[in-house]
Order: sequence, then C-alpha cells, then structure tokens
Amino acid sequence: MVRLNGAEFVIEYFKRGGIKHVFGIPGHGNAAIVDVIYDMSKDIEFVPVKHEQYGGHMADGYFRVTRKTPAIVTTSVGPGATNLATALATAYVDSSTFIAITGDIQTYLLGKGIFQEVERQFQSDYVNAMRHFTKRSYFVSTVSQLHNVLPNAFKEAVVGRPGPVLISMPMDVQTAPLDVEFREVPMVTDVGRICPDQTKVLEASKILVRAERPLILVGGGVVMSGASEEVVKLAELLGAPVASTFRGDAKGGFPEDHELYVFSVGNIGNPVANKLAAEADVILAVGVTFSDETTSSYKKGITFNIPPTKLIQIDIDPHEIGKNYPVEVGIWGDAKVTLQQIINYMMELGKKGNYRETEYFKRISQMKKEWLEEMERLREAAPMGIPSVAKTLRETLPQESVITLSAGLPQEIFSQLWISYKPRTFISSGGFSTMGFALPAAIGAKLALKDTPVIAVEGDGSFLMNNVELLTASQLELPVIAVILNNYGWISIRDLQIRNFQGRIIGTEFKDRKNELKAPDFEKVAKAYGANYLRAESVEQIRSSVRQALTSSDTPTVVEIPVETKFPYSGTKAYGFWDIPRRS
Repeated sequence: MVRLNGAEFVIEYFKRGGIKHVFGIPGHGNAAIVDVIYDMSKDIEFVPVKHEQYGGHMADGYFRVTRKTPAIVTTSVGPGATNLATALATAYVDSSTFIAITGDIQTYLLGKGIFQEVERQFQSDYVNAMRHFTKRSYFVSTVSQLHNVLPNAFKEAVVGRPGPVLISMPMDVQTAPLDVEFREVPMVTDVGRICPDQTKVLEASKILVRAERPLILVGGGVVMSGASEEVVKLAELLGAPVASTFRGDAKGGFPEDHELYVFSVGNIGNPVANKLAAEADVILAVGVTFSDETTSSYKKGITFNIPPTKLIQIDIDPHEIGKNYPVEVGIWGDAKVTLQQIINYMMELGKKGNYRETEYFKRISQMKKEWLEEMERLREAAPMGIPSVAKTLRETLPQESVITLSAGLPQEIFSQLWISYKPRTFISSGGFSTMGFALPAAIGAKLALKDTPVIAVEGDGSFLMNNVELLTASQLELPVIAVILNNYGWISIRDLQIRNFQGRIIGTEFKDRKNELKAPDFEKVAKAYGANYLRAESVEQIRSSVRQALTSSDTPTVVEIPVETKFPYSGTKAYGFWDIPRRS
C-alpha cells in the first residue's frame, strides 16, 4: 500500500500500462499533473507542444502508426481544454484514440463562475460539451473514483472500435491523498477479438463462392484489425478486385502494388474502382463506414448499385452495419477473425483461386492500364501539378515511409494516387478532414517510429495553421520532413468556387487589396523555428531535396514545392460525384 495524490496515481497507473509520452501545455489547472511527470521522466516523456489542438493530433498520429498503446494529452482548465475539441473530433471520427487529462476547477467552487468556468447551464460544463467528440468522458469529483475511472478509461480507449477518452480532473482532486494498492487496479486492455455468428459467416461464404463479379472494399477497420494478410488471401481466392475507401487510414490495408488493387472508389476515386463497384454482383465491405466521399454522395449507379448488388458488411461496430445501405448479410465481428473463417469455408466449398486466367481479371488489368495512362497524360500537361509531385515523392521515398496529410488538395490527390505498400503508412484526417493535422501527426508518428522516415504533406494554407509545431520538432531534435505544396491559397476551395459558383473567387487566394500575391516567406518561417529549409521548383529538385532531407538525423526539414495553380491543372480529375450545392 502506498499513499499518493490523485495526479501521482494517474501518471503511475498509465506508466504501468505502457504509456511513454504525454503531450501538453502546463497551466495552473494541470500543474500538479505536469509536476508528477517530471519525477517519472525516465519512463514518460513530456512533450511541450505549442497549441493544445496539435498536441491532440500528435497523440493521434502516435497511435495510428502503432495501433497499440495510446498517448496522453494534458491541458489546463478553460480554453486550454476547449482547444482540444477539434483533435478529439478528428480522432473520434477516424476511430483513432488518445487519453485526454484536462484540468478543471476545484470541486468546492463548482457553480460559482470562477476563473475559466463555464457554468450558466450546468456547473463546470466542459465535459458535457466535449462528450460528443469522445468515446467516453469522465468527471472525477472525488479522488477515490480514480480506482474505477482509470482502468475503464484505458479499456474504452483501445478495446473494440477505438476512440478518444476524456478525464476531467479538478485541481483539488489532483492533489488529494489516496491509499493505493496497485495489484488491485486492473489493466484491462485486451479482451480478445469478437468472433462472428457462424451461420452468418457460412451464408456470406456461399454468396461469395457463387459471385461472378465480386469486389472487396477495405476500410480503416482492416488496418485496425491487422487483417491485411487475410484480405490478400481472400482476394486471390475469389479473384476479386480490391478497392479502398477515402476515409481514415484504409490505404495500405491491402498492398497497393498488388495486381488486384484498383485504387479508391468515390468522388476522388477512379473510373476503374467506381465502374467495377457499380457492376459488382457482390461487394464485401470490411470495416467501412460508407461516407459520402466513398459513395459519390449515395447517387445510385456512379459508385454503387446496392441493391441489386448484394452487400456483405463486416464491422466491429454494429451501428455501421446497414446504416447507409441495406445488407444481404451483416456480420458483427472482428475483421481478421471473420475473414479467416470465410476463407476456411470457401476452401471447404471448393474455391480454388486461379484468377489470372479469368476474363474478369483480364478486364481489370486492361482498365487499370488505361486509367494509369490517363494519369500520365495529366502529369505531362502539368509537370509541377500535385499528381506529378505525388508520383515523384513515391519514387523517391523508401517504401516503409509514413506520410501524413491534412485536408485539401494534398489529401484528395494523394488518396487517389499514392501507393501504400504497408498498413499504417498513410495517415490522413480523412473522416473529419482536419486542416493543420499533418505536421503534428507526423511528430507523433516519428516519436513512435524513430527509425522510419515520416513526412508531413501539407498545403501552404494548412501549414500556416500549424507551423508553430516546427519549434516542438526542433526542441525534440526530430528529423520529420514537412513537404509544403505551395499553391498560394485555399486552392481546393478556389477550384470549387470556379466549378460551382460561376468562377467568383472570394478569399481563397493569398492576395492583397491590389490583387497582388501576398504570401509568407517559408524559408524565414522554417529557419525561425530552427528547421532546415529546401526549395524545389522541378521534378529533379524534388528528388534531390527529399533525398537531402532524409539525411538529417536531428533536425526537421521544410521542403517547399511551388505547385501548379492554373485551373483545372491545380487539382486532379474527379470521377465520381460529391453533393455540394451549386449557385444556379
């Protein structure tokens, strides 16, 4: 039995749970927590971020590349805590996780409206506000509650469908004494995998065996479950093309250099995946949420025809099954276990897997060839367009490199064209589509994978939001690479204005009142934070700059690439449909 205060108990507990990093900014509301971390610095590193939102993205990126133990984010009370809202929502929508420990006002002053309390509807109402963006939220009103809160918070963060967890700790709870016997505090983080109903698995297997034009659609759930090997086995057994979704971290769930991979479906997808999905007689969707970008805003016939296409949907979250399309067979279960069982049943049913001689495979191969040639023509028309940059970066970076992406053209085009060879190497804020995500997520990923190249691919607009975290990377001596695709504005939205609003460009180009370019000097920005700076104005300069950046061992590097701004070569070709209002 040991006597600890609340803050000491929290940090000691999570240290025993394997947590290695705490991201945050000290404030009066969490000073006791930060003070404890100092005493445990040999086991837990405190990462002093420059904005709480980006601390959340760092913790999010840290988890996405490992899918093991989460990280912690700590903030003070009030605006420090509310700054986490976007980071919580980003992780929640993409089924990632971190544990947020935020300060709160003293319990004996609740409801008085003291400094930084929000209480006009309910005393210290922060937890109620944030609960919409978390898998579970806890308000710890007495220190003894920590015995129950901590194991449950840890479990909620990582078990089943992951999601961020919030623990709001009043300042007096942080310093209140507590007698602790650690062997009485469980570490519930592994409860096994959810096995599916065997009758459903057999029913799905029989449908797949009879399918003439099957297609497998992989979502982020494949990566979360570690089911990539099973998807490959099943695809080869079926001879089925495999497409990925736009959201989250689905890319890499199936090796994208495989001959059965047909890239992504949806609005920013490609004609191969969309046509095959629309013509499929059976679609097996694994860990897919069927969002609007993936489904061409549910407009029938563009990406999906469900029904008459039969949908078999596997998901760890029963809420997602049948949510947006009717299912022929819905299977609640872990992706890896369920796919293993489907493979076993199909082999028992006599499925062989000699797909290369089929007309279906030959058609898939020809369609892919034609589309890839079309993309090459697009690159030739705009040598410094983002599609060309994506190809050059892929050819230059090692296969195991991790890239992170924020919202905008980088996210759209790299989702369409990037080739991910392995799971957990393509980290995108796809679900909530958050700007400012990529650089801090890359910092978190680099802390988790010290020997792996990590590259944040940012637009200049997104980088303007988060470049302060270059200082954090410099302080940590982390050689992350920030590739800035500079098109001098919010060009994704400018292009939308051109397409949908009669070409009226309003507030999306970085120009002054004289309509002249007014953009920052990114060399000065980078060097001000202690980062290296390189500029690439040609394909060969991109290659040489990235190779040079990869040689840095202890300093972040900014590689600025001025990219094509002329519409429509500023973007890529969209083959689906996105339901965005147009001005008539």
